[in-house]
Amino acid sequence: MNFKIKPLIYLHLIFYFTLYGCINGKKTENELIVIDINISPPEKEIRLEEIADIEYLQLEFHDNFLFANTPHVITEKYIILSSDGDVLIFSREGKPLSKFNHIGQGPGEYFFVSELLFDEQSEEIMIKTVFDFLIYSLSGDFKRKIPLADRMDDFYCQFVDYNAESLLFYNEYDFYPSPFTFISKQDGSVVDSVIIPKGEAIDLFVFSQDRSSIGFTKSYNIVKYRDGFLLADFSLDTIYYLSQERRLSPVLVRTPNVQSMNPVIFLNNFIEAGNYIFFTTVTVKDQLPKTYLMREQKTGSIFRQHITFNDYKGKDITLSAATIANTHDSKLGFIALSLTELQDANRENRLSGRLKELVDNSDKDGNDIYMLLHFK
Repeated sequence: MNFKIKPLIYLHLIFYFTLYGCINGKKTENELIVIDINISPPEKEIRLEEIADIEYLQLEFHDNFLFANTPHVITEKYIILSSDGDVLIFSREGKPLSKFNHIGQGPGEYFFVSELLFDEQSEEIMIKTVFDFLIYSLSGDFKRKIPLADRMDDFYCQFVDYNAESLLFYNEYDFYPSPFTFISKQDGSVVDSVIIPKGEAIDLFVFSQDRSSIGFTKSYNIVKYRDGFLLADFSLDTIYYLSQERRLSPVLVRTPNVQSMNPVIFLNNFIEAGNYIFFTTVTVKDQLPKTYLMREQKTGSIFRQHITFNDYKGKDITLSAATIANTHDSKLGFIALSLTELQDANRENRLSGRLKELVDNSDKDGNDIYMLLHFK
């Protein structure tokens, strides 16, 4: 691994520090957020209710709507998930609406469901295969396919639904002018790229001792933020904001320079809620240990997360980019609570409110309970 600091990246960092006037770790309207990831901050307890309104939801239990996975997509109208090739569509109230299964190797069929997107405007479900996106209606009717260019089947790819015309695509091994590329929803062609500085490639995985397997953690290079997206290439120190108008601006800088670190520690993007941003750092060694942190926006102070909520005594949760990965709204978070764990907690009198009511009325082998977090 090469830890040499590239001059272009260094000058880029200095430029933005100067331009946006970051002082003492604080942020004003036009300043960058600056985070030193080498510090060992104290822990701070906050109540989830301070930063979010909590909605509990349990999908109805039906014999022909069985599943074992968490949702791929949560929108204002639908919850969509897959299990063993089945694609199941529920209303936002948890009622089953439709399901389909097109496992196979023929036209309009998929071998399995690894990545699923949903176009809210056209109400189309998009299932990625090795070479295409297959497009279905909510009832499961096959409509068309979107062919994809070579190397869009790489393991480290990430796609999001950007707007009515385009998908936004990320590939760690940037074979286009930029690792962030717009893909046409009509024919899969590359229509534009988001040009950001390039850094020396950094490995975000570790080998086992006998080098027979690779350990990795899911990286969040594209994260919903306000009306656009946060873009993070972890070989760089800057996270950018891309608006719906395709305006690009730096929003966060981490220190020290990632290229200088051994082992590498990367900041796995962030989300915003209340007076805080919440993020995770990952150290690229051993078991890839994670640290869950939060930054108080008014003071610039950073703390280790200790987040509790009233309805579940003794339960801690963490917030990060993963919390909004399956929703279409940066202000809507999702956490799944194991029904078995909840039933044990209920017997110990640790539940209250709406959460206790749902557990009291659940079948023994019912579905897990979801927390939908409406961030303030």
